[in-house]
Amino acid sequence: MKTTPLIESNRRARASWLRRLSRPLRIAGALVGMAVGLAMAQTTNLYTKPHADASGGITGHVDAEVTHALALEHDRVSCYKAELSDGGKSFRFAGLPTGKYDLVFVTKSGIVYEGLALGEDPKLSGVAMKHLEERVNKADTFFNKAKIVRFGTINDGETLVALIERGRDKQILKQSGEVLNANLRRLEVTDFEKATDDWQMMTGRHLYREEAPLGPGMDFFKHKYIPEIGNVRVIDSVKDLGTISFSPAS
Repeated sequence: MKTTPLIESNRRARASWLRRLSRPLRIAGALVGMAVGLAMAQTTNLYTKPHADASGGITGHVDAEVTHALALEHDRVSCYKAELSDGGKSFRFAGLPTGKYDLVFVTKSGIVYEGLALGEDPKLSGVAMKHLEERVNKADTFFNKAKIVRFGTINDGETLVALIERGRDKQILKQSGEVLNANLRRLEVTDFEKATDDWQMMTGRHLYREEAPLGPGMDFFKHKYIPEIGNVRVIDSVKDLGTISFSPAS
């Protein structure tokens, strides 16, 4: 069949239209791939390395099997991960500089026990709380769900510090283009500065970032605040906390 100039022109126009249509999809896929690639790369560098010249440490036992035992220094910058033994019921932090630390434990059954010092219990207006939730949800749209677990205020109420859990239970593409056969979950502590009834996100420290079983409708962790495992003072020796008993999380 002879191709007329009109038919050829229509073909070129259709091909151009298809390229324009597919470009946003390719870009979106690439961005998601970059995001998960970055998340995986950051996971390996998430925790602060023990200091070779520091003799401080924390050791102890817990009455539940844990996958992570973490120590966040009060500067909310340095976060250390403990070595586990005894099936996840014994932990040991080594190489900790002098300072105060809040402990966080993640159990194999999906419960977080933490003693994070987030500040005074604030009384936010409904508008201020709504704006805070909006800021949290918009801050990282790679994760399609987010929950403000707990928060407090410091600096005479001018700074709000929040423990946030994020999750993604939608399809995730690796940088290679392959589908990641898992969901993703992250815990973070984030600082917000006050601006009338609004909040501006300033700094954040990721505490936990791991894969979760694949599937829609991923539940958030259960959380339990235990003040006794916060504000642990470390000087120049290993502090033995003995056995920590976890009460059931609500």
